[in-house]
This record gives sequence, structure tokens and C-alpha cells, in this order.
Amino acid sequence: METWAIFTGDIVKSSAMSRAELDAVFARLEEAAEALTTWQGQPARMTRFRGDGWQMAVVPKFTLRAALVLRAAVRRCGKTADTRFGIGIGEAHFAGDDLSRADGAALVRSGHALDAMPRARRMNAPDAPLALRAALPLADRIATGWTKRQADVAYYMLAPEPPVQAELAQRFVLTQQSVQGHVDAAGIDELRQVCDVLEEHKTT
Repeated sequence: METWAIFTGDIVKSSAMSRAELDAVFARLEEAAEALTTWQGQPARMTRFRGDGWQMAVVPKFTLRAALVLRAAVRRCGKTADTRFGIGIGEAHFAGDDLSRADGAALVRSGHALDAMPRARRMNAPDAPLALRAALPLADRIATGWTKRQADVAYYMLAPEPPVQAELAQRFVLTQQSVQGHVDAAGIDELRQVCDVLEEHKTT
């Protein structure tokens, strides 16, 4: 078995959403899964279950970056849209792309991490290496405060190879100065630095 970071999550306050709103959130998660697949060179195996539940498989070194991009992906649907997830790192065995058929320690830990989620948190990885456990609550606090537009920018700028700001300005019909303002307000440069350090030293 290979070592993976398994994310098990659900959509916050999904019962208050219409079917179309919930489907829009999952479309963003599917889009993010495709981006993760490109980063890691292996399928993210996005799997939806129980209506508002989901799972994804991430190469461990990208755990923090993926967590932030997934939060951004959902927030792009609206200022109150959010997801929470537990992360389990360990061995995982896949039977195709459907994670409901997978097994291994990472999946067990991921489910337990979601069940044990502290009330005020949206991301939890109690069994992860110390560096990730230290970074995750700070990243969680920052991501929780993102506006929809900040999440739009964060989604692209937190990728391992982000686009130039002029490209984002054109995509969102903004000035480049406005894009930089969103980068600053969302803490993107600081979050990128932490992601880079964790990935370089393989502490996750």
C-alpha cells in the first residue's frame, strides 16, 4: 500500500441549500480535484457520498496546499459556502477511482478526524506530523475569513505554479492592483510560504 492523505468532508449547513446550490458546490470540488490530479500526477479520486459528503486522495506533501485550495473552491460559491474535513495520513489501498471501495489506515484516520472535529474548526488532522498540525489551525482561521472574491484569487494563486496576476485580472475583470489587494487581504503570500516549506522538507 502507498501512503496518502485522505480527506473526508461534508458541506457546512447543506440542509439550507437548494439542490442546485449543493450541486454547484460539488462542481467546484470536482474542478479542484482535477487541479490536484494535475499537481500530483495521480488521480485525486473525488467521491461524493450521502448527499453532502465527499472524499479525496492527496499526495501527502500537498496536504496543506490542497486543504486551502479545497476551502477556496467551495467559498467561490458564495460568502457563506464552506466545507469541513478530516485528514488522515497513512496507507491506502484503492479499488478503482471510487473511494467508497478503498481501505487502509488513512481512510480510518480521516473518518475519525472528521468525527472528532472541534466545534469551531473546519480542518482537522490530529494524527498528522507535528508541522502540519501546527500550521493547519492558523490556515483554517485565515481561510474562514475569505470573501468570495478572495477565494477566487486564492484558488488560483495557491496552486504550485500560479498564473501571473495580469491573467487573473483579465479572468475576473479586475485591475491588477485589485488582484494584489485580494492577495494581500487573503494572506496568500504567507500561506504559500508555509506550503512551500512543508513540501520542500516533506514534513507532511
